[in-house]
Amino acid sequence: MTADFKVIYDDLSTLAKTFHDQAGDYRKLAPDVSPAIVSGGDPALDSAIKEVADLVIALHTGLADRMDDHSDKAAYARDSFHRHDIDIHGLFDDLTPEDWN
Repeated sequence: MTADFKVIYDDLSTLAKTFHDQAGDYRKLAPDVSPAIVSGGDPALDSAIKEVADLVIALHTGLADRMDDHSDKAAYARDSFHRHDIDIHGLFDDLTPEDWN
């Protein structure tokens, strides 16, 4: 494995783990961004407040999901680089005589 690929593997592993960890931490903040809904005294106002509160939670969850998606993509890129590196080394080994290795 070349040193350049080693750096990429490590960086992508760190990136994937960080995105995943931060998505989890962000999800834990949901109670802080979704306070209890109070009555405004008017059913139409109460409905509007509930809709906005539901939207805030949906956006919060969506952002955490996107961070998890980025984690998966970084892990896929790392694995892809690894497969490519193995294929190149395997090809080189197959094409070179034993006394060159």
